[in-house]
Amino acid sequence: MEFTENRQRKVLRILKDSRVKLATVSGILTTKINLIEWVDNNIPEIELITTKSYQVKPNSGNREPIIVEQNSGCYGNAVGLKNPGMQKGLEELIRLRNRHELRALLNVSLSADSIEDFILLVKGFEQVADLLELNFSCPHAGGRYGSVIGSDPATVKEFISEIRKNTHGLLFAKLTPNVANIGNIALAAVQAGADGISAINTVGPEVFREPYTGQPVLYNPDGHKGGKSGLWIRETALQKVREIRQAVGEAVPIIGMGGITSAADVLNMKEAGADVVGLGSVIIRVPSQEILPHYFYSLKRDIEDNTNLAEELLSKQRKMEYKPYKIEHIEEKNEYLRILSLEGSIDYSSSQYAFLFIPGIGEKPFSIAGTSPLKFIIRKKGIFTNSLFTLRKGDTLLIRGVYGADSPSNEKPKACVVAGGTGIAVAPRLVEKLHSQGKEVTVYCGVTSKEEIVLGKEISKYATFVPVADNGIKGRVLDVMVEELACRSAADTCFYNIGPEQFMKIAMEIEVSLGADPLYIYASLETETMCGIGACGSCECKGRLLCKEGTFLSLMEIGGIEAKQPVNAKQTAPV
Repeated sequence: MEFTENRQRKVLRILKDSRVKLATVSGILTTKINLIEWVDNNIPEIELITTKSYQVKPNSGNREPIIVEQNSGCYGNAVGLKNPGMQKGLEELIRLRNRHELRALLNVSLSADSIEDFILLVKGFEQVADLLELNFSCPHAGGRYGSVIGSDPATVKEFISEIRKNTHGLLFAKLTPNVANIGNIALAAVQAGADGISAINTVGPEVFREPYTGQPVLYNPDGHKGGKSGLWIRETALQKVREIRQAVGEAVPIIGMGGITSAADVLNMKEAGADVVGLGSVIIRVPSQEILPHYFYSLKRDIEDNTNLAEELLSKQRKMEYKPYKIEHIEEKNEYLRILSLEGSIDYSSSQYAFLFIPGIGEKPFSIAGTSPLKFIIRKKGIFTNSLFTLRKGDTLLIRGVYGADSPSNEKPKACVVAGGTGIAVAPRLVEKLHSQGKEVTVYCGVTSKEEIVLGKEISKYATFVPVADNGIKGRVLDVMVEELACRSAADTCFYNIGPEQFMKIAMEIEVSLGADPLYIYASLETETMCGIGACGSCECKGRLLCKEGTFLSLMEIGGIEAKQPVNAKQTAPV
């Protein structure tokens, strides 16, 4: 794909036509190529898809928490420009372009702290982009990134002028609202060679504190600050877009965003001067990925019919509220494994999870192992879990959630749960559900040693519980499962696999060889889960947001695997 004069004119003509056009914004939803493809295939109302911000070198971003919700629909974030870097990002987008002809325009967001790096990025990504969005606006990136560039007209002019000399691509400067005169900065960008303007990025930054300890929520090492997004910046966004339009005139295309939720918001943003209207934080409030296409369809209908159906689809409840729970009991299994029991309970379905939060340290998601008392299985293996091991009876732990979706159901008369390590935490509520459906349930649980066998009492109420210690043979539980199941077909059985990836892969190979239907072989996939609310996209697998849609995917959804002979299970066990 090459930037030609005809192509530029075509893209600009699309952007400037009088229709209401919707877009995704950088850092929300379309952060992975599978999610870009999913939106392109499933949400025709979105005509401009924006990527995450790519940098020259990979950036791991900030540790969790990266997002906070102060009030319903009002967010703060400090993701820290997490991205895989130019080389990998470009490879992924080339692969996407080669396998899928995009219906929507692709807006590639770029971030750098020098003119030289911006030029490298532009020269690399111009081959896959319809627009190149220069991030001059992130308020919490540190160094010379983001708003440090975009707060000064002279600096913006210098950057755009030099970048313009090195590309024929369409350049859009994304501007920060945290300036006295955004119109002057937008005009400087256009006069220096920018083809259009994107606005606004988040407002701030500021420190967001949780009420129980008064400690900052976001982990951002730069003072724990984050930018504001969502409903509480809507009026600011409208005003800033008006100022930009007044400064640059009618010919320059503007992508406007900030707190857009309803058809009225879209029309107000268009009236303020935006040619394309971006929606970001509102996506968090759509209850599931499955409902997202219906929300955008309804939004477009609302615009045409003067109705307000789309807002009715949005969650009104705060999704990220932390609540305090006092530790009632700690069961030490060994120096690396413990069970925390907390006062109180949480209403949850099988395979749902919650985030445990220690202010100043961070947060991580954990499967709920039981309720009344509320239970979590903790294995010491990193900074956060090491901190959990310092807590004592009577200490308070902050929890938010629950998140995820219920485990899949089916009509098979028998069910087999195969769990490795702390994956057994999912089993108690799962087997209770399977038992209630009339299934004959067996649970095979692999542990390193007998002292790590947990939750046997809870599981045995509803299932035959078969705990198996490795005894020096990794994955020995799979050999035991084969010995018990090899004499019969597994065609009448559904399988739920939980544990490390390699463990589940081998288990599923065996289950296929035993005659199980791949449609009813499930794996609970442990992808990176950083927000739990479908915002950052880190949890994506096969175009699906696991943090919202649930971690269990069938083998048919994951993709077929070669069946292993069950008699050789020992040879395939992970080492």
